[in-house]
Amino acid sequence: MRLAKKLVAIFRVYVKECFAYPAASAIWVLADTQTALVLPAVWLASAGSSGLVGGLDRDQLITYYLCTMTLSQFVICHLMWDISWDMKEGFFSPQLLRPLGYFRMTLARNLSWRVAKLALFLPVLPVVWLAYGGIQGSALNFGWGFWVAVILAHFLSLLAAFALAMVALWTTEYMSILRLYYVPELFLSGRVLPLGTLPEWARSIADSLHFSYMIAFPTNVLLGRLDDSAIGRGIAIQLAWCVAFLILGRILFLKGVRVYSGPGM
Repeated sequence: MRLAKKLVAIFRVYVKECFAYPAASAIWVLADTQTALVLPAVWLASAGSSGLVGGLDRDQLITYYLCTMTLSQFVICHLMWDISWDMKEGFFSPQLLRPLGYFRMTLARNLSWRVAKLALFLPVLPVVWLAYGGIQGSALNFGWGFWVAVILAHFLSLLAAFALAMVALWTTEYMSILRLYYVPELFLSGRVLPLGTLPEWARSIADSLHFSYMIAFPTNVLLGRLDDSAIGRGIAIQLAWCVAFLILGRILFLKGVRVYSGPGM
């Protein structure tokens, strides 16, 4: 009960922080809508006589981008920038002295941003939908598989970001490393390109890495493009990646705090 109260208190503090500069937060949300606004039109213009893009027709393609845009607001975690900044500026040390564990505090902090982004994004979604004439996409599958896939996708993104942020314990030049992470993440997660449009070798890489299980997998579950066996296999892979990044993040954290010098303090 005490732990829950602490987490709720931290969550409330960071929610207020999210809305302290609402204009900046809104700009971040609007930036995430660019793919759903622009890329469907680009794909449809280059589709040719078949009108299919990666096996998707016009309505399915637009629905795909609307779904990925919405899911990314909850799933994709960018908290590694905040964690790394705290380490570089010396704010990390006082956080280690708090009675609540650092990772638990990170969970509450991240959840506050997920709630804030969804609150700012949901009014934008109908605008994007109407921009394409109020398309009638296929029926969406909101079964148990989808909700499990979305929750695991979010934790997978969070745990990967947490492990990546630990590089700031060893170096103050972390920005290039974090930016480099977004190159495969954008293309192999399905946020920018439907994976069906990639060449075979690129799809093989996407299947071998964790990126596609953050956005492409839950999106395909939502669109009803996967059967029960494929959903079960995807969820198992998500769990395996979550465990791997949890262990990696823990190891890097414990080793990193031993060499952390608290620059900027």
